[in-house]
Amino acid sequence: MIQSCLILFYICIINHLFTTIMKNPKYCFLYLLLLGCLLTSCEKVLLDEELPVNGGAKDANVTIRVVELDAAWGNTVSRALTNVSEVCTRLQFVVYQDGKREKYEYQTVDETGFGTFSLKLDEGNYQLFVVANSCKETPSISTTAPLVTFSNPDTSKGTGFTDTFYYYGNLTVDSDGSQVNISMKRATAMFRLVTNDVKPAGIKKFQFWYNGGCKILDGATGFGTKTAEQSVFVTLDDSQTGQPLQFDMYTILPAETGNVSFIVKAFDANDDIKFKKEFNVPMQRNCISRYTGDFFDVDDQNPPDDPDEPKPEEPSSAVVMVDPEWGNIFDYTY
Repeated sequence: MIQSCLILFYICIINHLFTTIMKNPKYCFLYLLLLGCLLTSCEKVLLDEELPVNGGAKDANVTIRVVELDAAWGNTVSRALTNVSEVCTRLQFVVYQDGKREKYEYQTVDETGFGTFSLKLDEGNYQLFVVANSCKETPSISTTAPLVTFSNPDTSKGTGFTDTFYYYGNLTVDSDGSQVNISMKRATAMFRLVTNDVKPAGIKKFQFWYNGGCKILDGATGFGTKTAEQSVFVTLDDSQTGQPLQFDMYTILPAETGNVSFIVKAFDANDDIKFKKEFNVPMQRNCISRYTGDFFDVDDQNPPDDPDEPKPEEPSSAVVMVDPEWGNIFDYTY
């Protein structure tokens, strides 16, 4: 209301200035300069009127809220229903209609209103796709289908592979709009490597190379597509020397279960491989495959490197997420 009155006030002033210019041509330049300033102010008022509020249009008729994540691993009786901000740092909301992306919203955990998306939609039927993760960059989402693509963290603009949750379902908007509360499910499986022995002083980083998982999540099925090689570097600090280690690696399977091949290497400060082990890991979505054993065997010191294998790139920082709620954990020893 106040902005409308201001606009009317500006119109009256502009009309008065025009009349004055006609009567006093010698002051034309000064009046035109003042007129330009008024028009700029008027334009800002009009633009402010269109600014989004709480992540959506000011006249939003649809509100989508992520009320919980099912963060328990496996089929536990007591589910770990958790607030999204406690588990993930990024959210992406996508609304599709007839195979076309109509609306898109990206949020980070440090923003006010994280987990709520308000928007304006015409009456009709839509599909809603929501993705939650803690990637270091924003994964790309298709404009035509609920497909989200992840990439190696050690590459330029790589997203990384973290615990990932999703929701996909129909969204109906009637004359009263729509209010939607959603619960998201885990899309990932985890390989957990635990060392019974302790980290030697000279070991500075690990590389996890694996094949059999997917880099694309299909929200319509909850499974992955396009099997791809994945590579993750993890840097170690001196405080971990003399301590046993634990690493959690996430992947998206093309089916409920599947085998993923892992090659794990430990490097010194000169990027020379000091220890190397290979694992063929049976994995299941929403479950942990935990391998425990002695990684730093004396017999494995100074393993021959593959002659055609390039030196590893500088490792990117990696965040190991540990969820306190355990479900199905498949234990193996090596």
